[in-house]
Amino acid sequence: MALENVFSWSKSRDEQFRECQRRYFYDKYASWGGWDRKAPPEIRLAYVLKNLKNRWAWKGETVHHVIEYALKALRRGRPLSAEAVQELLTGLMRNDYRSSKTKKYYEDPKNSAGLFEHEYAKGVPEGAWKKLHDSALDCLKNFLNSKLYVELSADEGASWLAIEELEEFGFEGTKVYVKLDFARRKNGVVEIYDWKTGKAADETWLQMGVYTIYAMQKWKVTLDQVKTYLLYLSEPSPQPVSEAVTEDVINRTQGFMAQSIEGMRALLSDPAKNIPKPRENFKFTDDTRLCQNCNFYRICEKFR
Repeated sequence: MALENVFSWSKSRDEQFRECQRRYFYDKYASWGGWDRKAPPEIRLAYVLKNLKNRWAWKGETVHHVIEYALKALRRGRPLSAEAVQELLTGLMRNDYRSSKTKKYYEDPKNSAGLFEHEYAKGVPEGAWKKLHDSALDCLKNFLNSKLYVELSADEGASWLAIEELEEFGFEGTKVYVKLDFARRKNGVVEIYDWKTGKAADETWLQMGVYTIYAMQKWKVTLDQVKTYLLYLSEPSPQPVSEAVTEDVINRTQGFMAQSIEGMRALLSDPAKNIPKPRENFKFTDDTRLCQNCNFYRICEKFR
């Protein structure tokens, strides 16, 4: 049975749509089916490019993955030493770098790391890669030294609700995807945590608003029974920063989602089947700085 390209919404999908509709088209439609080695060359190439990550995104994803691994080990009652966790991160980054350098991602785009800088031969000094690794390692160490991790280490994990699971909920007939870094129930309150490996992020109200709506549906709680926190891992001994989600934030979030979904659906020739209009209807961005860092630069008609 063939997979169906079902329309959905997420914060990252919205960001991509707002930055460049043509990139959005390549990512969500032109690459569909490219996981099949027998797919037409243009679809396969779009799928390969779709899965590339720049080095900053790679750093953040790797830190998240290792934290997930460490927390799940805690939940199983088999905690890892700090040294083992740090070695895991270094090993993953080393293997990913080597694999990407030799472009193994062309053979297995989904499961082999592909770095934007290697695909487009960006002149990144070797020292910059080491600096990136050291920065990722610092983020990991800061998490392991945080009061939150110490507290979780003494917890049996029975109250934990989510660790990096991709989940979904319904909003006005549209499937919405979320991936919570961590959530637990404490004293009758659902606490949601999001790790940040970079600087203070924009639109955290929207991200936490979406998470809160999901939590209220998933765990049958009221707004006052949900608390959301950001943990900036670039800071030594990071403290959870409360991101208050009020009724006003929920209303803003729902309004934003509805408007975003409407804009995306307007570019579908058949909304029920998620069939897009011809690619010419998906506008190029006017910000050429984004073009220089776009995964799809190689195939974009704007540069042909």
